[in-house]
Amino acid sequence: MTKEVAIFGATGAQGAPVVEEALKAGLKVRAVARDAAKVAQRHPTAEAYAATLDDKGALATVLTGVSAAFVHLPMPTDPEAPQRWLQNLIEVAHEVALPLLVYSTSGSTGERYPASAMISGNTAARDAILASGIPAIVLQPTIYLENLQIPAFLPNMASEGIVDYPPLSSEHRVSWTSHRDQAVVAAAALQRPDLAGKAYEIATPGAVTGGELAQLLSDWQGRALSFQPLTPVAFGNRAEAALGAPGLSYVLSDLYDALNKVAPDQLAINTGEVEATFGVTLSPLAAQIRQWSTVTA
Repeated sequence: MTKEVAIFGATGAQGAPVVEEALKAGLKVRAVARDAAKVAQRHPTAEAYAATLDDKGALATVLTGVSAAFVHLPMPTDPEAPQRWLQNLIEVAHEVALPLLVYSTSGSTGERYPASAMISGNTAARDAILASGIPAIVLQPTIYLENLQIPAFLPNMASEGIVDYPPLSSEHRVSWTSHRDQAVVAAAALQRPDLAGKAYEIATPGAVTGGELAQLLSDWQGRALSFQPLTPVAFGNRAEAALGAPGLSYVLSDLYDALNKVAPDQLAINTGEVEATFGVTLSPLAAQIRQWSTVTA
């Protein structure tokens, strides 16, 4: 019998690849987002559902009868939203006796890192899920690789040949996580109730220093680039101004200040362990960057 799973954020950067990987694995998918019409257009072979984490009735409809669900929290609309969303999710999951929840913290999480507003929030969410009594697998990705495709994060790459993100020292060797690799792990996790009850750090193979990252980006763009990192505060201020998001400067500068305090060799994740645990093959960082088709501004 084909397993049926629910995948939230189905039209977004994280959820859409999970839908694709789950379908590729032969699962029947309930693809969930705010707009069912957009879901149906994006994933014509999935079953489209409209729901948000604020609507417990819609959540119950989506989660009833599935063998597993993938969830990550969207960008919050207010400071209380994440806690409210988690409470709703946990309550409804209990009501429908959800067999397995696969939850992504969407960023740096856990005891590897010093405290910051974002890291502490991610860790609190992880702990709430694992303590909820719901069979759950929590995925803890590192910095998302796709951040490198955000023009506001690398505005000087095309014009001046400068890679000034991430705002970390040149000694730090960093594991990045692509949305695609996270999706590969998530699709496997949806079929692995035996792994429930734990959190797993995940990443894309190939941790790199800033200089090595600049070389990979140079190979991609076909011209010389150099790594000249900003300070966390300067990066946060620039990102907030470019994106017009009040409060973003503090959140980002606080996050990267915390990451800078980690020992230079402790931002790298053992991806071989990830592959062995979930029975997957992940794509090396260099290969993924080479496949990018668009040039960052």
